[in-house]
Amino acid sequence: MINPFKYLSLRNALCWGIAALILASVFYWLNGLRPTSLTQLDFGGSRLWIATARLTAAWIIYAVIMYAVGVVASKSKVRFMDVAAFSMFARIPFYVSVLIFAIPSVKSVFALAMDGNINAMMQHMGLLTAVGVVSLLVLVWSLFWEYKAFAESTNVKNGKGVGYFILVYILTYVATGYLLRFIG
Repeated sequence: MINPFKYLSLRNALCWGIAALILASVFYWLNGLRPTSLTQLDFGGSRLWIATARLTAAWIIYAVIMYAVGVVASKSKVRFMDVAAFSMFARIPFYVSVLIFAIPSVKSVFALAMDGNINAMMQHMGLLTAVGVVSLLVLVWSLFWEYKAFAESTNVKNGKGVGYFILVYILTYVATGYLLRFIG
């Protein structure tokens, strides 16, 4: 896997991250999706500004927690701008993974799951398996980039970095799951 954070400028990371967040917001809005935490969504649908506010809030919470943990764990100076820009760029694989909901059959099968209709959903096992494999590959890509963003922006690497990154991810998941409920 490629680590873009070694050669990506701060400005480019921020610009690409903002563009991805805007496109993801529009995609969420057009497809009736609603982010409910750092890594989860539902078919609650909402207005464009709510989708944008929720995705932006999830990123800000992620960046703030990543920065706070980085300041505590790193022996070098950690700049919030580095953490914010790199963490925003690192979310691109997650936004790519959501594109699978553009496929109508995938969206309808997952709607069955959200409605609690597991028996009807199980009739589409081939599709679920394919989606699962693709999702797993994109998850690995996403976690790799997000860890590299953390490691490069905070200079906390290797085993210590992995441990702190796991802590960041768990704290962010819990915090966004709680706080995003208050937006829209």
